[in-house]
Amino acid sequence: MSNGEVVRQPLGLPPGSVRGVLSLMIVLQFWVLLVLPDSVKVPPVPINLYLLMTLVFIFILSHGKSIPERSDPTPSPLHLPGGTLRIIIIGGTVAIVAYLWINHPDRLANRLRPSADQVAFWPTIVGAYVGGFLAGFIFRMLPIRNNWLFQAFMAWLSFIAVFMFLIEIFIHAFINTKIEEMIDMRMYEAVVTAIAAAYFGTRS
Repeated sequence: MSNGEVVRQPLGLPPGSVRGVLSLMIVLQFWVLLVLPDSVKVPPVPINLYLLMTLVFIFILSHGKSIPERSDPTPSPLHLPGGTLRIIIIGGTVAIVAYLWINHPDRLANRLRPSADQVAFWPTIVGAYVGGFLAGFIFRMLPIRNNWLFQAFMAWLSFIAVFMFLIEIFIHAFINTKIEEMIDMRMYEAVVTAIAAAYFGTRS
């Protein structure tokens, strides 16, 4: 409790739960774009994912700080056994990259190489990431951070971010692979990057 105001976690989940789900959405998109077979048309890994992977590292490093350690009596993210999300995120990523490195090195290299139009959009993506994180961090430092209205806003922001990641994964995996001219997702990626970074800025 702070200044008579109860500190509520977004969606009423244990600390780190939403950041854990967002981290899973980030690595899930990374995994999907790498494992799709060569027989389908797949865009390179979007350049915003490389920035968003830093948020995954922040989630992992937050344990013991803004997220309770396994020995802490506070429930772990999503009420799962301590360390579960970290094992899934790290283990899944290492396993997929290692498998492709051994069995499909060309696919791994091609999918990880950003396209020219993505590189040209890099300044916008970086601006969205830095601006979003700074905005979230500033809000975190303000007295309103424990206000019920701000907490409700954060809960909705987290829901929107997860929903946007699901849409992005669906478009990349099931729509862009089947149409002649891929949907340009760069502005969408900038928006979802800003929202995810802003959320992490308020919680990390």
